[in-house]
Amino acid sequence: MGNRAFPGRFDRPVRLFLLACVCLFASCATTKVTEAWKDDQFRGTIRKVAVLGVFKEPDTRKIFEDEFADRLRARGVEAVASHKIIPDAEMPDKDVVIGKIRNFGADTVIVTRLVDMETVQTTVPGRSYIVPNYYGYYGMYYTHIYKAGEIVEEGFAYAETNLYSVSDEKLIWSGRSKTELSATRYELIQAFVKTMLDRLSDDKLIR
Repeated sequence: MGNRAFPGRFDRPVRLFLLACVCLFASCATTKVTEAWKDDQFRGTIRKVAVLGVFKEPDTRKIFEDEFADRLRARGVEAVASHKIIPDAEMPDKDVVIGKIRNFGADTVIVTRLVDMETVQTTVPGRSYIVPNYYGYYGMYYTHIYKAGEIVEEGFAYAETNLYSVSDEKLIWSGRSKTELSATRYELIQAFVKTMLDRLSDDKLIR
């Protein structure tokens, strides 16, 4: 009996394997807290927070503050995005900013600012993969797939996030973070906010 090949039987497994390889090397939005400090003397309750993002682009500030405030509210903390009460033109005036936050009734303000950015080049060596190709009468046939080496350029953003008491402007908590710039702006903001809120929760400042 002659050999019979059944390429259709392995089309889907091969596609799934290749997709897994792609996903394995794909980047995702990640943020890590590199340093954190908390005032152990703070015994207050965070009830109402003003979120302030210091960015050059007004739309980035808006997206960031809205995401942060929404996530805080989801955790049971009343929060407001500061762009709703403080226009961009008034941001450089500290007294105006503090005055408007106090008038709003916030007891704390969380401020995030970009500290630095970095680009790193990494050499990724080539790799060879063996994947099933099709069935024959005497068994399964294989084929080799080779992924050429490449130089990958990665970007990182370093930020500082501080939580202050509005009444006396005292620093309550501070965290420094490193974000890998490997996704869209909104995905980066989502990853950043989730990481920072998880750390604030670990430090018993929010739920």
